[in-house]
Amino acid sequence: MLFDRKIDWSDSKEEEWELIKSKVGNGIELPLPDSDRWFKATTNGDTIIIETAEINVRPLVVHDSTIIEFDEFKNVAANYHAFLGIDAKTMGDVQSTKNSTPNLRFHFMLIYHLL
Repeated sequence: MLFDRKIDWSDSKEEEWELIKSKVGNGIELPLPDSDRWFKATTNGDTIIIETAEINVRPLVVHDSTIIEFDEFKNVAANYHAFLGIDAKTMGDVQSTKNSTPNLRFHFMLIYHLL
């Protein structure tokens, strides 16, 4: 699904972050493709909060709200294209991003649905 989505990122990644936050607004529910479960994203100042979906009938249970901040998003965005064409040259970047971003799937779904 995501592997066809090349994005012309801005140098700072702030434009994309602000666009995602504006689209999330007071709340949006998005699906996870691997489980067909839905999560809710809302903005709170400079962060995005991930919670259990309230409207969709197949909610992903998020026991503790997950906070996504710009620095984490910027790291994912910087390595985003490496995920699209994983090869020997990019394996280190991909693995490093996976290890440092426990909520990677939420980042990808925000990028996929909102950019």
